[in-house]
Amino acid sequence: MDHHAIPQQVLNEHQTLAFVISALRSTIGWKYQGADLTRKLASLQFVGQSFQRHLKHLMALEEEDGYMSVVLASRPELSDEVTALRAEHDEFRRTLNRILNRLRRIEPTDHATFTTVSDEFLAMLEKLDQHSRRETDLLQEALLTDEGGEG
Repeated sequence: MDHHAIPQQVLNEHQTLAFVISALRSTIGWKYQGADLTRKLASLQFVGQSFQRHLKHLMALEEEDGYMSVVLASRPELSDEVTALRAEHDEFRRTLNRILNRLRRIEPTDHATFTTVSDEFLAMLEKLDQHSRRETDLLQEALLTDEGGEG
């Protein structure tokens, strides 16, 4: 794979994921009329599946061709941080699978469960924001830290 194209691909995927996250938040916040959640459930399932596909793709890029290998190659002493971020990727995959499975089983009149699952989705998005900040911090530490040397 062209290693110069990877950063652009990761950037594009981050941007696309941001749009999907915005759609996810909008769908969760969508005010509905009546007791039937059928349309809102269908929309949230659709956007949730799109979110899952984009998130999985982005995490695979980061793990296989992206910043993780760059950080490990340039700063092997940061391997614990990379390992922790990779473990968070695994947790996001598990959490998202669980949320989407629960979402599929909600009855269109079960507002309480819908609210609980929506809250779980929003909590996951908050954790993902925190995770992204830690990834950015790690990249800055790995690539922008002056190691000293000749001047």
